[in-house]
Amino acid sequence: MTEAETLNELGRRIHHARVNAGLKQEELAEKAAISPNTLSRAESGKAIQTTTLFRILSAIGNAGDLVELLPRVKISPLAMQRAKKAQRVRVR
Repeated sequence: MTEAETLNELGRRIHHARVNAGLKQEELAEKAAISPNTLSRAESGKAIQTTTLFRILSAIGNAGDLVELLPRVKISPLAMQRAKKAQRVRVR
């Protein structure tokens, strides 16, 4: 899926969630503390900031879904040790 297709799908889902919640764009924008224009851009598949997406999802009660975008990954102890060694800088 391309970036444009993903943004369009996200916008479509935001629109459907708003309609299912029985909210007008102005009402959801007010609940999310964003402008109606920003919400309209989101619903039309334009790029938006992550904080804006979080506000929209929070206002419609789906903020918990945002963390599901990325699977939880455990870091192996060996990888953590390598990362720590890479950060060390000796001062002489």
